[in-house]
Amino acid sequence: MTKRRLSSADDHSQAAGLPRKRQHLATSDYFSRLSDEALLLIFSYLSSGDLTACASVSKSWNTLSSDSLVWKRLFYSHFVEPRLPKRLGLRRQAEDQWCCRTREHEPDSHWKSLYRLRYNWHRGRCSIGRVNVSSLPSDKRSGSLGGGLEQSMIVRFRGRSIFTVDDDSGLRAWDAGGDLTATVAMPRTYMDEYGRETAYGAPSALHIHTQDNISCDGRSELTIIVGFTGGGYALYTTALDKYSNFDLRYTHSPPSRQPAVTAIVYEYPFLVTLARDQRMNIYQFQESDVQGGNKFLAAANLISSLKSQTIHGPTSLSMRKAVAQSEHVFVTIAYSHPFLTSGWTVGIQEIELDPLRGVVNLRTASSLPKESPMISSSRSLRSRKPQSPALFELDFGFTETVSPPTSLSYSHPFLLSSHTDNTLISYIVKSTDLELSISEGKRLWGHGSGIAGVEVKDRGKAVSISCNGHEIRVWDLESYRFGRDDSVQSVKLRIGEDKVSPPEEEAEGAKLGKFFGFDDEKVVVEQEKKQGRAIIVYDFT
Repeated sequence: MTKRRLSSADDHSQAAGLPRKRQHLATSDYFSRLSDEALLLIFSYLSSGDLTACASVSKSWNTLSSDSLVWKRLFYSHFVEPRLPKRLGLRRQAEDQWCCRTREHEPDSHWKSLYRLRYNWHRGRCSIGRVNVSSLPSDKRSGSLGGGLEQSMIVRFRGRSIFTVDDDSGLRAWDAGGDLTATVAMPRTYMDEYGRETAYGAPSALHIHTQDNISCDGRSELTIIVGFTGGGYALYTTALDKYSNFDLRYTHSPPSRQPAVTAIVYEYPFLVTLARDQRMNIYQFQESDVQGGNKFLAAANLISSLKSQTIHGPTSLSMRKAVAQSEHVFVTIAYSHPFLTSGWTVGIQEIELDPLRGVVNLRTASSLPKESPMISSSRSLRSRKPQSPALFELDFGFTETVSPPTSLSYSHPFLLSSHTDNTLISYIVKSTDLELSISEGKRLWGHGSGIAGVEVKDRGKAVSISCNGHEIRVWDLESYRFGRDDSVQSVKLRIGEDKVSPPEEEAEGAKLGKFFGFDDEKVVVEQEKKQGRAIIVYDFT
């Protein structure tokens, strides 16, 4: 085989000691000829991992692969479509509801961030942060507030800020970095109807609500309501963009000392409190007066007071605006009560309020009693043959006395309860103009120990925490709302990639305690240590 003769150019480069030029094959960049619309159509069929890889190719691909419509289609195909009903008519109705909800509540959403947030939620992936809110040892902070309540800190959060209230430090606001941004002391005493000085007591309830047009300049403000063990409450407001100070707008002083307030809900002009003796008081604020350039709330009149002697704790109090009539407000209390001589059932009471007429309607509904999990199958009343004659003999399918729920949470239309057998039961509440009903409950498994608390939101997200604080599980119940109970699942929180608990240096001498709540991005839990108290924030972003 003859060797290829070098050209004159190659001879010259070799003689000069220069490296030989590498010959490149002529290639065509077909993607550069495509329009942005065509590339977006191609990207819409890729997975999230492929889109992430495409983002590192060039600046133009990085922009196109982050397009909101591409990630919205990916979000729908992964998290919405698999949970839709199988029947065609119900499926189209659920699709229309989802489209209307996204147009109304999320018109300019960044769907890539929403996809990452839902992806982390479904896999329990999150980062952990801590906000130190107290330096006192736990044994020096505990004390009795009267009425069987223990002194403790109450925590709520809104956005990236955390609000705490206790008897010693008052109402405080913290940012995401753990810095204190605002604080105000709690009112101590007032004069009752007999002219005696009466104490408000320690804080026992805390509610946060975004209220529009409560200030004189029409801007939105955050309304914070604190309930006390003496039966009264105080209402504060702060600017929605920055929580630099708290303005006291109203204080309610009962004529005499009342049982402690355990829950508060607020939707102007109505405010509802639930006391420890299961008494519900409904207040309505009158038109506000302008004093000193600020819009203060006028007196709150008690328009109704309801008390039950049969319901058992725990209870869940909530309030929502009516869809058809925007001025109407629905107040709902979820509770449990015994069923005849054995078993239990959960129920709800719904109260419709109107600013002009007060209480308009009152309805109740309850679920069927649940059998004991120790019994493998229920027995029917017809199939049972009594051993001896009896005048009144009823068989509801269970013989063991079932304990009531350990915790309840209601956010329309989801009702969730936890039980001593380490399970949850999920219900769907149907509330229309003609009907108020509770569906048959579905038992949910996943916890390996007792459940201390549970909370559910209106979109079906739920969080439960075990009694020992070692297990926090997140749930997605939205598919159960559409009749698809085959995809209801939970996952245990994972810190980072492979850790299932806080780091050892944080967990030493510390334990997770009270569950404070969650939103779409965070879960907030209390941590008690020998050196003080902290708030653990699990961030899914």
